[in-house]
Amino acid sequence: MMRRHRQIALLGYPGVGKSSIAHHFVYQEISNEYDPNIKTKLSHQCTIGDEHYDLLIVDNAGLDQYTISHSEFDNSDAYILVYAIDDRPSFEMVSKIRDKIISTSAIVRIPMVLVGNKIDRKDERRVSTEEGRSLARAWNVHFIEASAKDFESVRKMFEKSIQSMNNIDPIDNNQEENSTKTHTNEVNSSASRNGFNRKSNGSIPSKEQSTNTKCTLS
Repeated sequence: MMRRHRQIALLGYPGVGKSSIAHHFVYQEISNEYDPNIKTKLSHQCTIGDEHYDLLIVDNAGLDQYTISHSEFDNSDAYILVYAIDDRPSFEMVSKIRDKIISTSAIVRIPMVLVGNKIDRKDERRVSTEEGRSLARAWNVHFIEASAKDFESVRKMFEKSIQSMNNIDPIDNNQEENSTKTHTNEVNSSASRNGFNRKSNGSIPSKEQSTNTKCTLS
């Protein structure tokens, strides 16, 4: 069985929930224990339709636009840019991170998904849904508001990322994208190319973890 190798990088302001998103997607459980200063690489197998994937998910820890370097993500096939809806500076940060990705990329169309995380904190919202949607529309990328606590919305952002790589899903941010049913107290418990052994540049510790967990996306 042939498997496609893809690397997806999670980028965003420190504290927006990147590590929680990656952990929930791979292990299908929520973990509040992580070191925000450690860059983590998680291996994961997924099936979308008839296609089988070996994913390498790179969580770039607490990097911001001042510390992120091209070597941190140059092997990635797609990017999930994350901000928190209750954190205005994190929303402003994603544009700066995108600019840095574009400035170092040799390709014109870069697969991206814009994610407004922490929708479970809607009472503390500082960034409107329309602001996120409008930014994604300007970039011509997928947009979704999500909660790292909700597996379905986490699954969807990775599904959109892979679809974006394969150019198989027309982007329509007018009809989406608040796909999350907010379950603050409940969690769905049933729920790279050549970059697999890439090392950190030394400025931020790095660790790699593997899992045999498989998921099927449809």
